[in-house]
Amino acid sequence: MPEATTHLPPPAARTRRVAPWVEPVGLMVAGLGACAYIAVVDPNHSSAYPQCPTKLLTGLDCPMCGATRAVHSLLRGNIVGAMDHNLLFIVLLPALVYSFVAWTSSRLGHPLKPIPMSSPWVAVPLVVVLVAFSIVRNVPGPLHWLNSATA
Repeated sequence: MPEATTHLPPPAARTRRVAPWVEPVGLMVAGLGACAYIAVVDPNHSSAYPQCPTKLLTGLDCPMCGATRAVHSLLRGNIVGAMDHNLLFIVLLPALVYSFVAWTSSRLGHPLKPIPMSSPWVAVPLVVVLVAFSIVRNVPGPLHWLNSATA
């Protein structure tokens, strides 16, 4: 007698699908919650935030050192203060926002053109800018004001 086989759909078909808006809304809620916390708990005067591992281990500013304090300043309407904490983060913020909007709209079936991060025309200059910014903000000289201004 032949062995009975069960015909299960492939694993991908068995997975439970969520509505396409759930992930973007979840990420937005998490981001707004983080921003609310940063607005209320001042990272300039609180030990509630972890120190950057690069700064902790080497004493040097990484490209994102000062970004949390920059977000706090932005949420308080202090654009100059935000730029003082991390100019590169402020310059790249519109690209980060656009990336989120493009991802969200594609999830909802209305794709926007994404930023082609896998393209060498974007990735290589971005890496060069990150490395150059890291070097310039850590070297004493006329552009030393780019450092995160933490001890």
